[in-house]
Amino acid sequence: MRPKQLRAKDLRAFAIVPIRAIKDPRITPSTLRVLVAFCSYADTMGRTFVSLARIGQDIGLGKTGVSYHSVKLRKLGYLTYCKPFFKGQKSTANRIVYDPSLKLEESIKARLTTKQQIQLGEAEAMLKQQAIQSKSGHNTQAELDLSKFRDEFQCLTADFFSRAKGAGWWISPDIEERAAAMLANQASELLREPHSDETEAA
Repeated sequence: MRPKQLRAKDLRAFAIVPIRAIKDPRITPSTLRVLVAFCSYADTMGRTFVSLARIGQDIGLGKTGVSYHSVKLRKLGYLTYCKPFFKGQKSTANRIVYDPSLKLEESIKARLTTKQQIQLGEAEAMLKQQAIQSKSGHNTQAELDLSKFRDEFQCLTADFFSRAKGAGWWISPDIEERAAAMLANQASELLREPHSDETEAA
């Protein structure tokens, strides 16, 4: 007999909703509830891969009803599809559209603070770890740690360029983005893989 699985405690306390939605006469109270539910699962970029079934459980609506309002939110420009969080992701990835003028995910990410970008990288690394472990069952913590450090270095480099530009220096935006990624990769390549106690003792 399989042990009973415990459901994770719901730690959500608030949801960030597009302010334009409450002023939009095309959005009914039911559609707004679905939008708020999606927003409650979104990250700092507005992305989420929460299922329609889970949204329905949260607000007491059937999957068909949630699907209807989701389609409506897409047509009205409040919900759009986005890139999967990680390779092999089965759930559909959605993004809340807070600013219709920002269409590229890279543009949205560039507006985040360094701290937000680091937190985003940590959350993505955790999701990747869960997906990899559920698929292969192997421990890949070292690789995920390295990826996290690489993301942190890239964010710090981007912050360095931002402060330099604020002080009057200039750098091409294309070169700035490539340089941050390149320096982060070079820095991570300098790190050695963690050794076991037996190897270090030898």
